[in-house]
Amino acid sequence: MKIDPRCIPCNMSALVRILSQNGVKREDQLSAARLFLKDMAEMDLENETPIEIGRKVGKALKVVLGEIDAFREVKKAANDLLLEVYDVLKEKLRALDDPLIGALKLSVAGNIIDFAPGHRIDIDATMRQALSIPFAIDDLEELSRRIKKAKSMLIVGDNCGEVVLDKLLMEIAEVPETYFAVRGEPTLNDVTIREALEVGLDSVANLIDSGADAPGMQEDRMNDEFEDIYTGADVVISKGQGNLEGLSSAKREIFFLLMAKCEVIGSFLNVPKGSFVAYRKA
Repeated sequence: MKIDPRCIPCNMSALVRILSQNGVKREDQLSAARLFLKDMAEMDLENETPIEIGRKVGKALKVVLGEIDAFREVKKAANDLLLEVYDVLKEKLRALDDPLIGALKLSVAGNIIDFAPGHRIDIDATMRQALSIPFAIDDLEELSRRIKKAKSMLIVGDNCGEVVLDKLLMEIAEVPETYFAVRGEPTLNDVTIREALEVGLDSVANLIDSGADAPGMQEDRMNDEFEDIYTGADVVISKGQGNLEGLSSAKREIFFLLMAKCEVIGSFLNVPKGSFVAYRKA
């Protein structure tokens, strides 16, 4: 996926917002913005993906914040919120005529859950929404069929909170060899090995560091261990927008599960902003 001009101000706004939320003083915010703009001016905008812009945001944040995980508390709160209702959700999924389709839908519907501090999840309302919202691109039946036949499956993870629903999906799917890929280092609110272990993903999958240092996976930046699993897995599921941005031109078949949260992604997939998507890229 190529860079859309709208990606530049979007990432710039995100950089400033994150710095402000972390109490960074004006002078340091300007320094970070200056570094980001300098890096942007030197980028090959015609041949890079939007993920590379996200990588520049991460670089600017690191200069000001150091190795601090700016989203640590947000990630933990989102995961804890869903862990509280995990067993109830699992019970309700098991009661469906097709628990796997339900789990796939719910793993995408994590995008509509309010993770604000103090919020309580309405289980019944969440399930109703997850199961009733139509998918603008709907390859769920094909994905379900492939999972049921698969001996190995890789899920490339995305956000915390949503990752608890991915755990539920893997438990329902029961693929003999299941792998879950995490970011190589803290990147926005994406899941790293730390959060994966905290939510117990290691009980349902083999955890693997994708080597990604930006909010999305890219074939040309995979480490050797990850690439072997990625290449050999019967089914690969990519979660979220960032992974779509990096893997949309992948050399292998991938099932993309996401919500089109911005107009750029909506335009790329030819769906309205806010749409749920289960897209098989052959």
